[in-house]
Amino acid sequence: MTDLKVVLPKPKLAAAPSSAEIASDYIRTLVFTGVLRSGQKVPVDDIADALGISRQPVREALIELAHDGLVATDGRRGTFVAGFGPSTIRDHYELYGLLQGFAVRRVARDADPAVLAELGQIAADAAEQDDIAELTRLSIAFARVINRAAGNDRLKLLIRAMTRFAPGEYYLSNVPDALQRNRTAMSEQLHAVESGDPEAAAEACARGWERTGEEMIAHLVRTGVFAAETPSPIAPTPADPADHPDHPDHPERTANDRTTHRS
Repeated sequence: MTDLKVVLPKPKLAAAPSSAEIASDYIRTLVFTGVLRSGQKVPVDDIADALGISRQPVREALIELAHDGLVATDGRRGTFVAGFGPSTIRDHYELYGLLQGFAVRRVARDADPAVLAELGQIAADAAEQDDIAELTRLSIAFARVINRAAGNDRLKLLIRAMTRFAPGEYYLSNVPDALQRNRTAMSEQLHAVESGDPEAAAEACARGWERTGEEMIAHLVRTGVFAAETPSPIAPTPADPADHPDHPDHPERTANDRTTHRS
């Protein structure tokens, strides 16, 4: 036997999550699966016991969730699940798409060859990927390259604040055809950026995130977390005043006037 030095590949896993991050993702999962519903009190002690951690990380997680609008604290009564419905999902992804589109617009305008090459490589890797964890990592990497290249620290802070909304890998793990849809959205953004058309690139980005929101809503309706949305009633067409018999322009009255005039 020989002692050969083995060159180990760099692990693709991110740093181990903290207890607060674990609690945050767990509570998000409880909300997105309907275990906890709007208006219900978040059972801090039960969550800590289920995760085998102290209550402090759970409280830290609730602070983050409050910033995301998923929970609300009511003084000494405790923390409760905030209003959670289709508009919550729709508004989040539309706003996120606008912010990410702002960054994409800058990248398309600057057309840095190094940035385009990096985005192209990530998209190519994603096109061959069926592993949910790996595709999630590539999607995050794609967005980070764009946000870094945009060169706006305030924008990066805003985007980062909105990134942790759904539980990790929830979309890719639950929405039908999500893997292919994710790859398609990445490819559409890349092609728009490569075209050098900033507005088209921003539009492709916003459209992709809006589509993600609608797909999430459809999934949550299917699983019973949301009730099916009812279409808005169509307002009746206002009556034309001329249709009233007493109106001077009503056909019957006009005909009578002509008859009276002839006689």
